[in-house]
Amino acid sequence: MLTRRSFLAASSALTLAGLVGSGRAFAQESRLRLSWWGNAERAERTNKIIDLFKAANAGVEIEGQTLPGGGDYWTWLATQTAGGNPPDVIQMDYRYIFEYAGRGVLLPLDELMASTIDLSNWPEERIEVGRVDGKVYGISLGANTGAVILNLSAWEEAGIEPPTVGTTWEQFADLCAQFSGKTQRADFYGTQDASGHETSFETYLRQRGKAVYANDGSLGFDETDAKAWLDLWAEMRKAKACVPAEVQALSQGNVDTSVVTVGKAATGIAQSNQLVSYQKANTDRLGMTSIPVIEGGKPGQYLKPSMYFSLSSQTKDPELAGKFLDFFINNPEAMQILGVERGAPEAPETRQAILPSLDEPSQAALTYLDSIASVIGTLPPAPPQGAGEGTTVLMSVAEEVAFEAKSTEQGAADLVTGMAQAVARG
Repeated sequence: MLTRRSFLAASSALTLAGLVGSGRAFAQESRLRLSWWGNAERAERTNKIIDLFKAANAGVEIEGQTLPGGGDYWTWLATQTAGGNPPDVIQMDYRYIFEYAGRGVLLPLDELMASTIDLSNWPEERIEVGRVDGKVYGISLGANTGAVILNLSAWEEAGIEPPTVGTTWEQFADLCAQFSGKTQRADFYGTQDASGHETSFETYLRQRGKAVYANDGSLGFDETDAKAWLDLWAEMRKAKACVPAEVQALSQGNVDTSVVTVGKAATGIAQSNQLVSYQKANTDRLGMTSIPVIEGGKPGQYLKPSMYFSLSSQTKDPELAGKFLDFFINNPEAMQILGVERGAPEAPETRQAILPSLDEPSQAALTYLDSIASVIGTLPPAPPQGAGEGTTVLMSVAEEVAFEAKSTEQGAADLVTGMAQAVARG
């Protein structure tokens, strides 16, 4: 999480920086540092492409640095940035790109796009998703949206048809409660508790005609919306449709610790590109469908950049960094290695080129995006500064309600107050 306070204080966090590298100064112009978040599956694919690039560019050294998703990566990146030693190539998120670009951390890519980074076969609107104040600061590595990850083997064992596109929240709750009552797996439930999951909460709000954040950066929902959301999950916990609070609390917001992967639930809510990593981490057969809907509500999901590659404004060799970025998104062999693990490639030609060689989960990820047009709405504005802290507030309040330390009424009030304060601080 990057807030103004943590950004300024991050330079003192030397012990965290030491976990992932010494932050060596550049010894030569042909050395790059690359950072990303993700699990072992993503690291393996990324390192293969690094090796390919080095083989094609004699004398180039690339130091890859990876951390799990969630707060660890952003705290580390804030530390490196505040210490004057950011990576040359930075995996960036839609949530933070406006904040980092606005602080001068990122390099505008427009000149490199005219010479080094080839986006000639990209739809213009997919280039626009990386633009901040008229300049491009990030190249999207893939498009994705929210998705319900399904353990199809477990649903089949229980003899219950899993949720599908168009399943309402009420139907979803009922199906998961039925599953929990019929499954023969011990301590196994229908779904994760997603009350503290931002993508799920945002989708629900958009279906109600609201938003997490309004266009001016203020909150786009009120206590009534928050209470309805917390009540939904309180009823699901009561019906044992979702995992208990003590089980959900062990999840760290990544694939490896999710309740699906650790064998505690048949359903989880994640991003569509993560199906590949989920299947890699699970022996049961998985699939996915759209996030539940509100009957008569508005489309809640949207296509967003799964992540970007951005370049540091302090890189010693922007041409080499740009060359690597171009290689990552355009080299035919690299495209095959990447598949859709970081999302569906933005260029239609690339999607068609890799489709025949994709495994079943990867093909499912591409097919999924084409199957859910009815629930897809417009891309919302980027979250304001302080939104990262707001996410933590949501997780914290939802957990307190789940453990019955707070009522849903108090939780709703605290959620609105806490998230408003977070964005006000920036």
